[in-house]
Amino acid sequence: MSTDDYGQGVNIASLADAPNAELLAKNIANGIAQRSVMRFASSSARSATLTAPVDGMATWLQDVDRLEVYTGSGWVTPQPSLSSTTSGLSVASGFSQLDFFGFRQGRNVTIDVYLTRTGSNIVSTNGNIADTVCCTLPSGWRPTHDTVTSCFDNGIVHGGFVVGTDGICTLRTASDNISNATNLRLHVGFLITT
Repeated sequence: MSTDDYGQGVNIASLADAPNAELLAKNIANGIAQRSVMRFASSSARSATLTAPVDGMATWLQDVDRLEVYTGSGWVTPQPSLSSTTSGLSVASGFSQLDFFGFRQGRNVTIDVYLTRTGSNIVSTNGNIADTVCCTLPSGWRPTHDTVTSCFDNGIVHGGFVVGTDGICTLRTASDNISNATNLRLHVGFLITT
């Protein structure tokens, strides 16, 4: 018997083989099935069927709606790739960007923004400041659900900010005045729906 043209080890009967339609069909079906995503009702149903799995086999578990791949030592859920950005942040008037990082893996997003206040002092009264837009996150790096609340600090001044689905980051509270030349570190993590 020869194998398929894609190097996947699927046995194909040759004209020199004795005619056996059942063996031909079974070899093709078995070769393709173990190289496709196999569906099982549960992990126990999979274990009962796949008694000797091999590296790279992929299965879908219907009871938990999960894709798993065999690594040679166990079944694991593949991790989505990590994406990152350092560009696209739009800084509002009265602020200057020192640094910006965005990281995304699957539906998890983490944003780190480092700004300097270049405008006039933002006065805090009992921990409250006037809502002040400081920056806008780039498209593709914004929450896909209602506003996300987080905190900022510079080692002395601590406060809170919100991020809307439009990416606008608004400072809302501060433990002290945010003076000119104050550095602010904004950090937020959120889940996106797509």
